[in-house]
Amino acid sequence: MKCTRCKKNIATIHIQDLGQHLCLDCNNDIMAEMLDVEKLEDYSKEISIFDVDKVLHRFKISNMIMPGFSTWKAEEFWGGYEFEVLVKPEDNQYTAIKHLHKKILTGLGYKTLRRVSGEHYISNAIQTGGEQYSLKSIGTCQIRYSDEDDTVCLVIDGKLVSIHEFGLALTGFEGFNLEFQIKDKTDEVLGKDMALKPVSIDHDIVMEHFEKTLGWFLERDFLSYKRASSCEEAIFERIDELELLFRYGDRDNAIEVAEKMKERLNSIDTDSDSFPEYLLTLIDQAVDMD
Repeated sequence: MKCTRCKKNIATIHIQDLGQHLCLDCNNDIMAEMLDVEKLEDYSKEISIFDVDKVLHRFKISNMIMPGFSTWKAEEFWGGYEFEVLVKPEDNQYTAIKHLHKKILTGLGYKTLRRVSGEHYISNAIQTGGEQYSLKSIGTCQIRYSDEDDTVCLVIDGKLVSIHEFGLALTGFEGFNLEFQIKDKTDEVLGKDMALKPVSIDHDIVMEHFEKTLGWFLERDFLSYKRASSCEEAIFERIDELELLFRYGDRDNAIEVAEKMKERLNSIDTDSDSFPEYLLTLIDQAVDMD
């Protein structure tokens, strides 16, 4: 179906109530005008990046503007890799593109599958592309569903892997425990030299960690400008815990903790000209209050 506005491009966005069928460009034109933001035109629509095994991957870069958010997406042309970054329409879109590029580099810098010798057939190995693979003990994948044939598969290292094959590969870890966490595509990806670890998102413990971290830098509740930068960097990790509480725990508790954090930061006596403004902004962003 052609776009009802430009009559040229294929429509990918369908607004049934209004009878509109728009291509991505026309949708972004309309949204940019409606939201009074600038539509970014000057960026590379395609990029090519080598993965950790020196294999080249080519991506199509696209942007979709909607009320409240702007999504930047990288889709691999001949593979299954997909990466997304979500920002607000009024945010700096060049920064979003840089973030997307960095996310691709991180994702391509680590492999969940380990290639094993093809000299002998391994019954519980993942067979794809003429190679066979085992699973590493730490990894990530994307869940993909096809409504055409009502099937579910996983995308691992850009390769389609059936649920059955994945289950067989897990038998290599028979007797071990499997921990998992479902994350949005716009969240940060697992990369090289990264590991998963259990993190408490109990609201009392998050606040306890926050106070303990502050205590490293305060002297009688005073923060010297000489230590302000180091203090901010240390608090970043506590804000990460707050964001996890907001995403995966009780949101009301997270918002309450956020308010307590901001109140505590504002109560600190300091001779720094900038502390704690940046931290206050990050806290609001962590609980979607900005």
